[in-house]
Amino acid sequence: MRDCLFLHPCFPRDTFVEDTEKLHGNGQMPQGGKALVLSTKTSWMSGQHITTPLEDSASFETNVQHSFGTSAKRRPLGDDHHLVEPSQRRQGEQSTRKRYHSSSNGCSVTFFTLFMLSCVLLGCALHSSFNHQLDPKGCQMTYMYPSYYKIMGFDHDKTRLAGKYGLVLYRHDSGTTPPISDPSQLTRTGDYDHTIAKSAKIRVNGIPALFIPGNAGSAKQVRSIATEAWKYHHETAPGQGNSRMPWSKSIDFFTVDLNEEFSAFHGQLLLEQAGYVNEAIAYILSLYSDNNSDSRFPKPKSVLIIGHSMGGVVARTLFTMDNYLPGSVNTIVTLATPHMVPPLALDYEITRIYDKIEAFWRQGYENPHSTLVNVSLVSILGGNQDITVNSDSGNIHHIVPQSHGFAVFTSSIPNAWVGSDHLSILWCNQVVRAIGKALGDIVDARNVDQVKPLGDRMKIFRNRLLTGSEDHTRTASSNVGEETISLSNRSYTFEKQEHIWTLPSTPTPETKNAGSPTPHLYILPIPKHQEPDTLTLLMSCRQGPNCDLSLLLCNDRSETSTGMSSQPSTVLSCQHDNLSTVPIPASTSLSTLPLYEGDRFTDQEYHFGSKRLSDLAKFQYLVVEDRNPRRGGQFDEKFLIVHFKNEASTIETVETTTIGLLRRGLTRSKFPERPSLVSTLRLPNVDNSLLAYNLKVHGSSCRGSGVKRFSPLLKQSSWTMNEDKYAVNIVAKNSGIDINFHGNLPYFDEILLRDDKGIDLQFWTDPTCPEYLTFTLSVDKYGSLGKVVIRYRTAILVFSFMVVILTLRAQIEGWGKDGTFKPFGIVLSQLATTTFAKFSVLLVVLFMIQSMKSRAMASLDLDILADNIIADKLIKGYHLWFPTGWLDDALLGRNEMFFWFLAPVFFQVAVGVVAFVWFVLNSIVKFTAILTKVVTKKNDHHRSQDNRGRVVAVAACVLVATVVPYQFAFAATVVALIIIGARAMVLAQRETAASAETAWNHFHFTMAILVMFFFLLPFAVPALVVWIRNGAVGWWKSFGPDHRVDYVAPFIIFVQGLANGKAVTKTSWRRYVKVTVALLDAMLGYLVVFGVRYTWQIYFLTRAWVSWLVVLRLLETEVGRTAERWARQVLVPLRAHTKQE
Repeated sequence: MRDCLFLHPCFPRDTFVEDTEKLHGNGQMPQGGKALVLSTKTSWMSGQHITTPLEDSASFETNVQHSFGTSAKRRPLGDDHHLVEPSQRRQGEQSTRKRYHSSSNGCSVTFFTLFMLSCVLLGCALHSSFNHQLDPKGCQMTYMYPSYYKIMGFDHDKTRLAGKYGLVLYRHDSGTTPPISDPSQLTRTGDYDHTIAKSAKIRVNGIPALFIPGNAGSAKQVRSIATEAWKYHHETAPGQGNSRMPWSKSIDFFTVDLNEEFSAFHGQLLLEQAGYVNEAIAYILSLYSDNNSDSRFPKPKSVLIIGHSMGGVVARTLFTMDNYLPGSVNTIVTLATPHMVPPLALDYEITRIYDKIEAFWRQGYENPHSTLVNVSLVSILGGNQDITVNSDSGNIHHIVPQSHGFAVFTSSIPNAWVGSDHLSILWCNQVVRAIGKALGDIVDARNVDQVKPLGDRMKIFRNRLLTGSEDHTRTASSNVGEETISLSNRSYTFEKQEHIWTLPSTPTPETKNAGSPTPHLYILPIPKHQEPDTLTLLMSCRQGPNCDLSLLLCNDRSETSTGMSSQPSTVLSCQHDNLSTVPIPASTSLSTLPLYEGDRFTDQEYHFGSKRLSDLAKFQYLVVEDRNPRRGGQFDEKFLIVHFKNEASTIETVETTTIGLLRRGLTRSKFPERPSLVSTLRLPNVDNSLLAYNLKVHGSSCRGSGVKRFSPLLKQSSWTMNEDKYAVNIVAKNSGIDINFHGNLPYFDEILLRDDKGIDLQFWTDPTCPEYLTFTLSVDKYGSLGKVVIRYRTAILVFSFMVVILTLRAQIEGWGKDGTFKPFGIVLSQLATTTFAKFSVLLVVLFMIQSMKSRAMASLDLDILADNIIADKLIKGYHLWFPTGWLDDALLGRNEMFFWFLAPVFFQVAVGVVAFVWFVLNSIVKFTAILTKVVTKKNDHHRSQDNRGRVVAVAACVLVATVVPYQFAFAATVVALIIIGARAMVLAQRETAASAETAWNHFHFTMAILVMFFFLLPFAVPALVVWIRNGAVGWWKSFGPDHRVDYVAPFIIFVQGLANGKAVTKTSWRRYVKVTVALLDAMLGYLVVFGVRYTWQIYFLTRAWVSWLVVLRLLETEVGRTAERWARQVLVPLRAHTKQE
């Protein structure tokens, strides 16, 4: 029995009995005696040994019961089931632990399969976002002759930021004179660049406007909008026989040179730029005070603002700054600006600034004396082509009343009808031409504000930028007012009262003087007291001097206002300005995109009008004047279709569900049911912008002998924002038509422009050539993947950090149990099929609860329940336990229950991302370790390293407080961790068997911390890039919040301890392992609930956890041990006293 170990069944699993012959030599046992030594690694035994002679089994059992309790039962020590050879026991433990004595990646077949699945999901999502469900590209380039004049007079005397930013005046250099009287004070610095001396007298006599570039934007990006505004003014300038009035001036475009700063990366940049812009506005207005020689008009007191991307956010920030000049800004146009949320919520400051701006603008329109009562704001968005800024975030309808502003997509802008990406929105000719004309129309030099009053201003913006019911293209030269027409000497045709009338039409016997080359009139009776309630018409040209067709609303002068006659008398009283049309893109058999036939840009458009017959009750006839009746044999050249219809009969509402669309789609075999110029399919339940659809349309040949005047045309409309999209020649599109739209953000209240939800699909078909359309609407599953990426772009980072926390948590728990800190890769592989699967189920449950809550609250009629006392108490109790917004902000925000799979999919992709990062970091450390072996000696003294590390830590804190931002210091700690990990690997490989366990524990712990810190880099790198970019232009002044030593000191101190090998072997860590794990659990819980919504909190939560680890290190010092003993002396009696009470 002397060479055997006896394992008693009542002992804990890691308690074992050793042969004690080794104790003879040290006096613990008499010579020739034997004993059993029971050793346990459980924390409650604290590694104590129990020794008893083998000969006295009774004494042995007494000692066991004394140590483990009376519940320990005696079992035969000679039972074969409990016999373990000492050599086998030691070999088993050694082989288990030696398995972790390496830098293993932890790869397994299952883990590799999950990793490949994650890669496929992520790759498909990215491919979809860049290549599918994007608006067609059809932008035309804008050409100009630019000149940029940098104004040196705006120097340090007027702004403290003169050394960092600059002010530039733009001129379209097409024969214009320089903006100064003395050419000697003008220096040419480039092909298009000039410098105006500080003492120069600048000549500006137009309307001031200021362009603010966005993230990494150039001051020269103003050129396209400024050029189109200049062209529009000179094409319609006074004295050229056009409509412009003398008070209409050209616009002087200024632009701020912000050195292409990354304003989306750092909140303090927004404040700095806003302060500079306010100072620039004051300086610009002072130029007009000194140079305005036209005494007929008042001196300008305000400036037009055009902001691109984050420049639009800067424009809204102007009003919140202390140096804002009241009344200096009253018109803002923003392009591709994320108004609701920042593009990357990784910086606390930028989130705080957004909240401040939001609160200010919500209160800015509350009463007639508010700050923003005269401010108009128009947000123009690019749509799906813009993958830099989520166009959902460009909505302003939640903060700006519709009387003061609106949001619109470039695909909705008349005569543009094209999507644009983040940069092309600045040069896309169809878009900037509309913006330039709108700016040219709103200016009015007679007013101090230099623009028209708010109501007129907004009317112009709507007519120019929205698809509405008013003719925004009508000019003063058009025929307006009342006109008397004598039929005695005119060629005319009195048409029968029909629902559908077209031109060209077959002559009838009632045609008078039809062969005359003079203009011909077609007189159509307007139905009275019949089924039709709406007049719709489509014509191939716009009313005006360039169109042969003109529409008039007339009455017979010989009849009373209520009289009716089959034919008019010889005199008609007509009006031109009561029936307006709006442009829509032409759709021919050759059309491919709006305004395109193949690759050729045609700029061809139709004009559509719609009017309720009740609004035309005072008129008897619709008169069509054809000024060139001999022209127009080809239908594509000139046509007019008039349709009197019942509006309700042409609208079909289909109540469908997301599941239904996924399973079966939506199919119509004969649409429309009856011939109609416009037929509408309304889908109120298609309202989730995360899903994209595909519409395939097929058409039958034209029935009868008719000839199609145009090809079927589709218009898609949604009601969250002004987003219309046109598709031309839809029958010829074999791949189908992409149907997608923008909507509400997941963490914000629902925003609707009207009560209707969902989308409308309007089909234009030629009613004289009845053509049944057969179409199928189905969910584009692959295309929808890209929509998810754009909306939740930071979600992968959050879920990846969850994976890291779960893995680190398992490592620390295992280390606390068996003293072995397993490699990150091995634990990650083990969790892939166990803990991660359970966690995914937890995410699904939370998502379900969130969706059910949102649906339940949405279905409640709170106004009715408020009268019910019991129901009212239940609602109040619900809000007490679930405050407003708490559950709505959780996880991925409010969504349909159908999207339950989103969170698990994100988590699965995150597992692959973490695995890839681990593999890369592990490889880097291995390579660095090879280099370390070459440059370091075998025996390194930790004491010198300890002293050196303390000096470096103190120096780093001093630098953060004075020179460098704390983000720089954090990035340096990540680099240091790579070196520390490599050095730890080398030391572990050199250690003997006795100390190898501790060395490898230290290495694996360092690697786990390295992975965690690596995923914190996205919170530090943007600000670091800003600091480096500023340094490149010679501006080394950092922002105050970037010198917060407390933001980075815990990381520096902790890494300094890791460098000295004082992180794993200390006993205090194992005493408080439950607290350490509990803090990780708290972090994980917060990330699940609010991580995606408040991503920037990840850095600060990790800082708190690392601070706790620093406290554990301090407990190993003399001061720490003293403090711990004092705390125990105070807390233990207090706890006992509490129990007694």
